[in-house]
Amino acid sequence: MTESSLAMCVPSDHFGLTCVRDVSPDEVLARLSVTDQAPYPLYTPGVAVRRLGFGHENPAARICQAGQWTFLLDVDAHGLLLQTPVLTRLSVGTEAVSVWHVMDGTTRIAHAIDRQLMAHYDDDAVHLTTGADPSRVNHALAEAGFFPDDDEFDDDWSPAAMALVAVEREFGLTLSSGTAESPLPTVSLNDLRG
Repeated sequence: MTESSLAMCVPSDHFGLTCVRDVSPDEVLARLSVTDQAPYPLYTPGVAVRRLGFGHENPAARICQAGQWTFLLDVDAHGLLLQTPVLTRLSVGTEAVSVWHVMDGTTRIAHAIDRQLMAHYDDDAVHLTTGADPSRVNHALAEAGFFPDDDEFDDDWSPAAMALVAVEREFGLTLSSGTAESPLPTVSLNDLRG
């Protein structure tokens, strides 16, 4: 299995990573309705968890831009940004992709283009991809080795790692671990909980 550079930017056992193409971090934060939190504290991953807690207790994200993409890194894997209403709002006039993995082994991927959910993949749903046009995500997953012909997975097969490889290759996502580990603007996402 090929290693993903994104895997160096998130914890291996639980993470949430959401990316929006050609939209500035300020506009992404406006779409999330969190601009009233400015000025945003700058937190490293460790400081963010210590200050904000874990996942559903106080969902939060750190934000940065790399190339064409604005990245939202879950402070702790909460999955709120993967939810269809949130991801489609982020995708207005562009596209957004999200990967979420939690310690129990669940891995999910969602892709939206201009307010429409194109694909939602849930590893717990017997590798079923749903949405308006899941062909792009299915192709990316197949290229990463998700759907072997003989249903025999290598010993080092990891749905989380392969999901990161798939979206990195398909969407051209690049983020350095140095950027991901640096102090980044951090926002609470408590208002997204429904």
